[in-house]
Amino acid sequence: MIIESLKLHDFRNYEELTLAPHPGINILFGQNGSGKTNLLEAVHYCALGRSHRTSIDREVVRKGAAMAACGVQVRKSGLKVDVAVKLTPGESRKKQIFLDRKRADRISDMMGKLQCVIFSPEDLMLVKEGPSVRRRFLDMLLSQLSTGYFVALQQYNKALEQRNAILKEIKKGAHCDVAMLDAFEEAMARPCQTIVTMRHKVLEQVAACAAEKYRAISGREQEIFSMRYVCCLHSLEDIPGQVKAQLRKNRQEDMFRATTTFGITKRWEDREDVLGLRPAAITVHLFRKTAADAAYPEQPFMTVNITGNGDDEWKFTFSDLPRRDDQGRLYTYMAQETPVEGYVTSYLNNGRTIVNSIPKEDLPPTPTPTPVPTTAPLPELTAEVRKAIAEGDEV
Repeated sequence: MIIESLKLHDFRNYEELTLAPHPGINILFGQNGSGKTNLLEAVHYCALGRSHRTSIDREVVRKGAAMAACGVQVRKSGLKVDVAVKLTPGESRKKQIFLDRKRADRISDMMGKLQCVIFSPEDLMLVKEGPSVRRRFLDMLLSQLSTGYFVALQQYNKALEQRNAILKEIKKGAHCDVAMLDAFEEAMARPCQTIVTMRHKVLEQVAACAAEKYRAISGREQEIFSMRYVCCLHSLEDIPGQVKAQLRKNRQEDMFRATTTFGITKRWEDREDVLGLRPAAITVHLFRKTAADAAYPEQPFMTVNITGNGDDEWKFTFSDLPRRDDQGRLYTYMAQETPVEGYVTSYLNNGRTIVNSIPKEDLPPTPTPTPVPTTAPLPELTAEVRKAIAEGDEV
Protein backbone atom coordinates (compact mmCIF):
# COMPACT_ATOMS: atom_id res chain seq x y z
CA MET A 1 0.00 0.00 0.00
CA ILE A 2 1.45 3.38 -1.06
CA ILE A 3 0.07 6.87 -0.56
CA GLU A 4 0.53 8.58 -3.91
CA SER A 5 -0.88 12.00 -2.96
CA LEU A 6 -2.11 13.96 0.04
CA LYS A 7 -4.32 17.04 -0.32
CA LEU A 8 -5.35 19.50 2.41
CA HIS A 9 -7.73 22.44 2.45
CA ASP A 10 -7.96 24.72 5.49
CA PHE A 11 -6.63 21.87 7.62
CA ARG A 12 -4.77 23.07 10.76
CA ASN A 13 -2.19 25.61 9.54
CA TYR A 14 -2.49 24.65 5.85
CA GLU A 15 -4.70 26.76 3.59
CA GLU A 16 -3.97 24.61 0.54
CA LEU A 17 -1.48 21.76 0.12
CA THR A 18 -0.81 19.02 -2.40
CA LEU A 19 1.92 16.57 -1.46
CA ALA A 20 3.24 13.65 -3.53
CA PRO A 21 5.20 11.39 -1.13
CA HIS A 22 8.10 9.25 -2.32
CA PRO A 23 7.22 5.54 -2.75
CA GLY A 24 9.92 4.69 -0.21
CA ILE A 25 10.70 6.24 3.19
CA ASN A 26 9.71 9.89 3.63
CA ILE A 27 11.24 12.18 6.29
CA LEU A 28 9.50 15.44 7.19
CA PHE A 29 11.69 18.05 8.85
CA GLY A 30 11.15 21.66 9.84
CA GLN A 31 10.87 24.04 12.76
CA ASN A 32 8.62 23.38 15.72
CA GLY A 33 5.05 24.33 14.94
CA SER A 34 5.57 24.30 11.17
CA GLY A 35 2.96 21.58 10.64
CA LYS A 36 4.85 18.28 10.32
CA THR A 37 2.53 16.37 12.65
CA ASN A 38 -0.50 17.95 10.96
CA LEU A 39 0.33 15.98 7.81
CA LEU A 40 0.36 12.72 9.77
CA GLU A 41 -2.88 13.72 11.44
CA ALA A 42 -4.50 14.21 8.01
CA VAL A 43 -3.47 10.68 6.98
CA HIS A 44 -4.92 9.37 10.26
CA TYR A 45 -8.21 11.15 9.49
CA CYS A 46 -8.36 9.40 6.10
CA ALA A 47 -7.71 6.03 7.74
CA LEU A 48 -10.04 6.23 10.75
CA GLY A 49 -12.16 9.34 10.28
CA ARG A 50 -10.76 10.90 13.42
CA SER A 51 -7.67 12.55 14.84
CA HIS A 52 -5.09 10.78 16.97
CA ARG A 53 -4.65 13.99 19.00
CA THR A 54 -8.12 15.35 19.68
CA SER A 55 -11.72 14.18 19.75
CA ILE A 56 -13.01 17.63 18.76
CA ASP A 57 -13.10 17.95 14.97
CA ARG A 58 -13.44 21.73 14.92
CA GLU A 59 -9.93 22.04 16.35
CA VAL A 60 -8.43 20.96 13.01
CA VAL A 61 -10.28 23.64 11.02
CA ARG A 62 -7.91 26.48 10.14
CA LYS A 63 -8.60 29.68 12.09
CA GLY A 64 -11.10 31.85 10.24
CA ALA A 65 -12.28 29.04 7.96
CA ALA A 66 -15.72 27.43 7.97
CA MET A 67 -14.65 23.93 6.98
CA ALA A 68 -11.63 21.71 6.51
CA ALA A 69 -10.87 18.82 4.16
CA CYS A 70 -8.16 16.22 3.72
CA GLY A 71 -7.80 13.48 1.16
CA VAL A 72 -5.37 10.80 0.04
CA GLN A 73 -4.97 8.70 -3.08
CA VAL A 74 -3.77 5.21 -2.24
CA ARG A 75 -2.42 2.47 -4.48
CA LYS A 76 -3.37 -0.86 -2.93
CA SER A 77 -2.99 -4.26 -4.60
CA GLY A 78 -2.59 -2.55 -7.96
CA LEU A 79 -5.77 -0.50 -7.56
CA LYS A 80 -6.17 3.21 -6.78
CA VAL A 81 -8.50 4.30 -4.00
CA ASP A 82 -9.42 7.89 -3.13
CA VAL A 83 -10.39 8.62 0.49
CA ALA A 84 -11.39 12.11 1.66
CA VAL A 85 -12.85 13.61 4.82
CA LYS A 86 -14.77 16.89 4.93
CA LEU A 87 -15.32 18.59 8.30
CA THR A 88 -18.02 21.26 8.65
CA PRO A 89 -18.52 21.98 12.39
CA GLY A 90 -21.17 24.63 11.70
CA GLU A 91 -23.53 22.33 9.78
CA SER A 92 -25.85 19.57 10.91
CA ARG A 93 -23.75 16.93 9.16
CA LYS A 94 -20.41 17.81 10.69
CA LYS A 95 -18.33 15.04 9.10
CA GLN A 96 -18.63 13.56 5.63
CA ILE A 97 -16.62 10.70 4.12
CA PHE A 98 -15.94 10.38 0.40
CA LEU A 99 -14.74 7.16 -1.25
CA ASP A 100 -13.65 7.45 -4.89
CA ARG A 101 -15.29 10.90 -4.95
CA LYS A 102 -18.68 9.53 -3.85
CA ARG A 103 -20.11 10.35 -0.43
CA ALA A 104 -20.26 7.32 1.84
CA ASP A 105 -23.40 6.62 3.84
CA ARG A 106 -21.53 5.50 6.95
CA ILE A 107 -18.12 6.08 8.47
CA SER A 108 -17.72 2.32 8.69
CA ASP A 109 -17.49 2.23 4.88
CA MET A 110 -14.00 3.78 5.03
CA MET A 111 -12.57 1.26 7.47
CA GLY A 112 -9.80 -0.83 5.93
CA LYS A 113 -9.42 1.35 2.82
CA LEU A 114 -6.29 2.94 4.30
CA GLN A 115 -4.51 1.29 7.21
CA CYS A 116 -1.96 3.24 9.22
CA VAL A 117 0.14 2.83 12.32
CA ILE A 118 1.13 6.08 13.98
CA PHE A 119 3.71 6.58 16.70
CA SER A 120 3.68 9.95 18.41
CA PRO A 121 4.58 11.47 21.81
CA GLU A 122 0.93 10.96 22.81
CA ASP A 123 1.53 7.19 22.73
CA LEU A 124 3.39 7.48 26.02
CA MET A 125 -0.06 7.87 27.57
CA LEU A 126 -0.59 4.15 26.89
CA VAL A 127 1.58 3.36 29.90
CA LYS A 128 1.23 6.59 31.88
CA GLU A 129 -2.56 7.04 31.83
CA GLY A 130 -5.52 4.86 32.76
CA PRO A 131 -7.22 1.97 30.94
CA SER A 132 -9.44 4.27 28.83
CA VAL A 133 -6.39 5.29 26.75
CA ARG A 134 -5.45 1.68 26.12
CA ARG A 135 -9.03 0.78 25.17
CA ARG A 136 -9.04 3.64 22.67
CA PHE A 137 -5.82 2.29 21.15
CA LEU A 138 -7.35 -1.17 20.85
CA ASP A 139 -10.53 0.25 19.32
CA MET A 140 -8.57 2.12 16.63
CA LEU A 141 -6.47 -0.95 15.85
CA LEU A 142 -9.43 -3.32 15.59
CA SER A 143 -11.58 -0.86 13.65
CA GLN A 144 -8.99 -0.87 10.85
CA LEU A 145 -8.80 -4.65 10.84
CA SER A 146 -12.52 -5.37 11.08
CA THR A 147 -15.50 -3.34 9.87
CA GLY A 148 -17.69 -5.60 12.01
CA TYR A 149 -15.86 -4.51 15.14
CA PHE A 150 -16.28 -0.83 14.29
CA VAL A 151 -20.01 -1.29 13.63
CA ALA A 152 -20.45 -3.20 16.91
CA LEU A 153 -18.63 -0.46 18.83
CA GLN A 154 -20.86 2.20 17.27
CA GLN A 155 -23.99 0.22 18.14
CA TYR A 156 -22.88 -0.23 21.74
CA ASN A 157 -21.99 3.45 22.24
CA LYS A 158 -25.27 4.60 20.68
CA ALA A 159 -27.34 2.32 22.93
CA LEU A 160 -25.31 3.44 25.96
CA GLU A 161 -25.96 7.08 25.11
CA GLN A 162 -29.70 6.45 24.81
CA ARG A 163 -29.86 4.50 28.09
CA ASN A 164 -28.06 7.33 29.89
CA ALA A 165 -30.51 9.84 28.42
CA ILE A 166 -33.43 7.85 29.88
CA LEU A 167 -31.70 7.60 33.26
CA LYS A 168 -31.25 11.39 33.33
CA GLU A 169 -34.97 11.88 32.61
CA ILE A 170 -35.88 9.45 35.41
CA LYS A 171 -33.58 11.37 37.77
CA LYS A 172 -35.49 14.56 36.89
CA GLY A 173 -38.76 12.88 37.84
CA ALA A 174 -40.05 12.09 34.36
CA HIS A 175 -42.12 8.95 33.84
CA CYS A 176 -40.36 6.45 31.58
CA ASP A 177 -41.49 3.00 30.56
CA VAL A 178 -39.20 0.33 31.97
CA ALA A 179 -39.54 -1.50 28.67
CA MET A 180 -37.43 1.23 27.09
CA LEU A 181 -34.57 0.35 29.44
CA ASP A 182 -35.02 -3.31 28.50
CA ALA A 183 -34.73 -2.43 24.81
CA PHE A 184 -31.58 -0.33 25.18
CA GLU A 185 -29.96 -2.87 27.50
CA GLU A 186 -30.60 -5.53 24.87
CA ALA A 187 -29.07 -3.20 22.25
CA MET A 188 -26.02 -2.69 24.49
CA ALA A 189 -25.55 -6.39 25.22
CA ARG A 190 -25.78 -7.73 21.67
CA PRO A 191 -22.60 -6.11 20.21
CA CYS A 192 -20.59 -6.93 23.34
CA GLN A 193 -20.06 -10.46 22.02
CA THR A 194 -18.04 -9.09 19.09
CA ILE A 195 -16.27 -6.36 21.04
CA VAL A 196 -15.08 -8.40 24.02
CA THR A 197 -14.16 -11.48 21.99
CA MET A 198 -12.07 -9.54 19.46
CA ARG A 199 -10.36 -7.47 22.16
CA HIS A 200 -9.40 -10.64 24.01
CA LYS A 201 -8.16 -12.33 20.82
CA VAL A 202 -6.03 -9.43 19.59
CA LEU A 203 -4.51 -8.93 23.07
CA GLU A 204 -3.37 -12.56 23.07
CA GLN A 205 -1.66 -12.03 19.70
CA VAL A 206 -0.10 -8.71 20.71
CA ALA A 207 1.09 -10.19 24.03
CA ALA A 208 2.92 -13.02 22.29
CA CYS A 209 4.61 -10.59 19.88
CA ALA A 210 5.46 -8.10 22.65
CA ALA A 211 6.99 -10.82 24.84
CA GLU A 212 9.24 -11.92 21.98
CA LYS A 213 10.36 -8.35 21.22
CA TYR A 214 10.97 -7.60 24.90
CA ARG A 215 13.14 -10.72 25.27
CA ALA A 216 15.21 -9.69 22.23
CA ILE A 217 15.67 -6.13 23.49
CA SER A 218 16.37 -6.91 27.16
CA GLY A 219 18.46 -10.03 26.65
CA ARG A 220 17.02 -11.44 29.88
CA GLU A 221 15.48 -14.82 29.33
CA GLN A 222 14.30 -15.02 32.93
CA GLU A 223 12.13 -11.91 32.58
CA ILE A 224 8.76 -12.57 30.95
CA PHE A 225 6.74 -9.67 29.54
CA SER A 226 3.01 -10.30 29.78
CA MET A 227 -0.21 -8.53 28.81
CA ARG A 228 -3.82 -9.48 29.41
CA TYR A 229 -7.26 -8.05 28.81
CA VAL A 230 -9.01 -7.23 32.10
CA CYS A 231 -12.74 -7.00 31.50
CA CYS A 232 -15.81 -6.43 33.65
CA LEU A 233 -17.12 -9.90 32.85
CA HIS A 234 -16.37 -13.11 34.73
CA SER A 235 -15.89 -15.26 31.61
CA LEU A 236 -16.15 -15.23 27.82
CA GLU A 237 -19.24 -17.45 27.83
CA ASP A 238 -22.68 -15.94 27.14
CA ILE A 239 -21.30 -12.40 27.07
CA PRO A 240 -24.63 -10.72 26.13
CA GLY A 241 -26.40 -12.59 28.95
CA GLN A 242 -23.84 -11.44 31.51
CA VAL A 243 -24.11 -7.83 30.34
CA LYS A 244 -27.92 -7.79 30.48
CA ALA A 245 -27.98 -9.40 33.93
CA GLN A 246 -25.53 -6.86 35.37
CA LEU A 247 -27.33 -3.89 33.80
CA ARG A 248 -30.62 -5.02 35.35
CA LYS A 249 -28.90 -5.59 38.68
CA ASN A 250 -27.54 -2.03 38.64
CA ARG A 251 -30.75 -0.28 37.57
CA GLN A 252 -31.63 1.27 40.90
CA GLU A 253 -28.12 2.58 41.41
CA ASP A 254 -28.00 3.83 37.82
CA MET A 255 -31.31 5.68 38.28
CA PHE A 256 -29.91 7.35 41.36
CA ARG A 257 -26.67 8.35 39.64
CA ALA A 258 -28.36 9.14 36.30
CA THR A 259 -25.66 7.23 34.43
CA THR A 260 -24.67 3.68 33.56
CA THR A 261 -22.19 2.34 36.10
CA PHE A 262 -21.50 -0.97 34.37
CA GLY A 263 -20.20 -1.71 30.90
CA ILE A 264 -17.39 -3.08 28.76
CA THR A 265 -15.60 0.27 29.12
CA LYS A 266 -15.27 -0.25 32.89
CA ARG A 267 -13.38 -2.82 34.93
CA TRP A 268 -14.71 -2.18 38.44
CA GLU A 269 -16.63 -5.45 38.72
CA ASP A 270 -13.37 -7.43 38.68
CA ARG A 271 -12.12 -5.25 41.51
CA GLU A 272 -15.32 -5.72 43.47
CA ASP A 273 -14.65 -9.46 43.72
CA VAL A 274 -11.19 -8.80 45.18
CA LEU A 275 -11.58 -5.62 47.18
CA GLY A 276 -15.31 -5.18 47.67
CA LEU A 277 -15.14 -1.73 46.10
CA ARG A 278 -17.43 0.05 43.64
CA PRO A 279 -17.15 3.34 41.77
CA ALA A 280 -17.73 5.98 44.40
CA ALA A 281 -18.68 9.54 45.04
CA ILE A 282 -17.62 10.48 48.56
CA THR A 283 -18.51 13.58 50.50
CA VAL A 284 -16.42 14.47 53.55
CA HIS A 285 -17.65 17.23 55.85
CA LEU A 286 -14.92 19.10 57.71
CA PHE A 287 -15.80 20.93 60.95
CA ARG A 288 -14.08 23.64 62.94
CA LYS A 289 -14.80 25.62 66.09
CA THR A 290 -15.97 29.19 65.46
CA ALA A 291 -18.10 31.73 67.20
CA ALA A 292 -21.02 30.54 65.05
CA ASP A 293 -20.99 27.06 66.56
CA ALA A 294 -23.53 28.11 69.15
CA ALA A 295 -26.01 28.96 66.38
CA TYR A 296 -25.05 26.25 63.87
CA PRO A 297 -23.45 23.42 65.84
CA GLU A 298 -23.84 20.93 62.96
CA GLN A 299 -22.64 23.28 60.21
CA PRO A 300 -19.46 22.00 58.49
CA PHE A 301 -17.20 24.70 57.11
CA MET A 302 -16.08 22.83 54.02
CA THR A 303 -17.12 19.84 51.92
CA VAL A 304 -14.69 17.67 49.95
CA ASN A 305 -16.39 15.85 47.07
CA ILE A 306 -14.35 12.88 45.86
CA THR A 307 -15.42 11.18 42.64
CA GLY A 308 -13.93 8.30 40.69
CA ASN A 309 -14.43 7.50 37.00
CA GLY A 310 -13.56 3.80 37.17
CA ASP A 311 -10.07 4.27 35.76
CA ASP A 312 -8.14 4.83 38.99
CA GLU A 313 -8.50 8.57 38.43
CA TRP A 314 -9.91 10.31 41.48
CA LYS A 315 -10.80 14.01 41.45
CA PHE A 316 -11.35 16.26 44.42
CA THR A 317 -13.65 19.27 44.51
CA PHE A 318 -13.50 21.59 47.52
CA SER A 319 -16.63 23.60 48.19
CA ASP A 320 -17.41 26.01 50.97
CA LEU A 321 -20.90 25.57 52.36
CA PRO A 322 -23.23 28.61 52.57
CA ARG A 323 -21.97 31.11 55.14
CA ARG A 324 -22.88 34.64 56.18
CA ASP A 325 -21.07 37.84 55.35
CA ASP A 326 -20.83 40.82 57.68
CA GLN A 327 -24.36 41.91 56.68
CA GLY A 328 -25.92 38.54 57.44
CA ARG A 329 -26.26 37.47 53.77
CA LEU A 330 -25.52 33.88 52.81
CA TYR A 331 -22.72 33.24 50.33
CA THR A 332 -20.95 30.19 48.97
CA TYR A 333 -18.18 29.41 46.52
CA MET A 334 -16.71 26.43 44.73
CA ALA A 335 -12.96 26.04 44.43
CA GLN A 336 -11.40 24.87 41.18
CA GLU A 337 -11.42 21.10 40.66
CA THR A 338 -7.99 20.02 41.83
CA PRO A 339 -6.26 16.63 41.75
CA VAL A 340 -4.86 15.86 45.19
CA GLU A 341 -2.74 12.86 46.09
CA GLY A 342 -2.55 11.10 49.43
CA TYR A 343 -5.82 12.38 50.87
CA VAL A 344 -8.00 9.29 50.50
CA THR A 345 -7.23 6.28 52.64
CA SER A 346 -10.35 4.26 51.80
CA TYR A 347 -13.25 4.37 49.36
CA LEU A 348 -17.01 4.22 49.60
CA ASN A 349 -17.99 0.68 50.55
CA ASN A 350 -21.62 -0.45 50.57
CA GLY A 351 -22.94 3.04 51.14
CA ARG A 352 -20.65 3.84 54.09
CA THR A 353 -18.06 6.58 53.82
CA ILE A 354 -14.69 5.41 55.12
CA VAL A 355 -12.25 8.29 54.92
CA ASN A 356 -9.67 9.60 57.36
CA SER A 357 -9.81 13.21 58.51
CA ILE A 358 -8.10 15.79 56.31
CA PRO A 359 -6.32 18.56 58.27
CA LYS A 360 -7.29 22.05 57.20
CA GLU A 361 -3.64 23.08 56.72
CA ASP A 362 -3.25 20.32 54.13
CA LEU A 363 -6.04 21.66 51.94
CA PRO A 364 -5.19 23.72 48.83
CA PRO A 365 -5.81 27.47 49.05
CA THR A 366 -9.39 28.51 48.41
CA PRO A 367 -10.42 31.52 46.31
CA THR A 368 -11.87 34.76 47.59
CA PRO A 369 -15.57 34.20 48.39
CA THR A 370 -18.06 35.63 45.91
CA PRO A 371 -21.56 36.45 47.22
CA VAL A 372 -24.23 34.31 45.57
CA PRO A 373 -27.94 35.17 45.81
CA THR A 374 -30.01 32.54 47.57
CA THR A 375 -33.64 32.01 48.34
CA ALA A 376 -32.94 29.58 51.15
CA PRO A 377 -34.62 30.49 54.46
CA LEU A 378 -32.17 32.20 56.81
CA PRO A 379 -32.03 30.98 60.41
CA GLU A 380 -32.29 33.58 63.13
CA LEU A 381 -28.91 34.90 64.28
CA THR A 382 -28.22 34.44 67.96
CA ALA A 383 -26.80 37.14 70.18
CA GLU A 384 -23.43 35.37 70.26
CA VAL A 385 -23.25 35.31 66.47
CA ARG A 386 -24.21 38.99 66.17
CA LYS A 387 -21.48 39.86 68.67
CA ALA A 388 -18.93 37.79 66.75
CA ILE A 389 -19.83 39.56 63.50
CA ALA A 390 -19.54 42.96 65.14
CA GLU A 391 -16.07 42.09 66.46
CA GLY A 392 -14.92 40.90 63.02
CA ASP A 393 -14.65 37.20 63.87
CA GLU A 394 -15.16 34.68 61.09
CA VAL A 395 -18.62 33.18 61.05
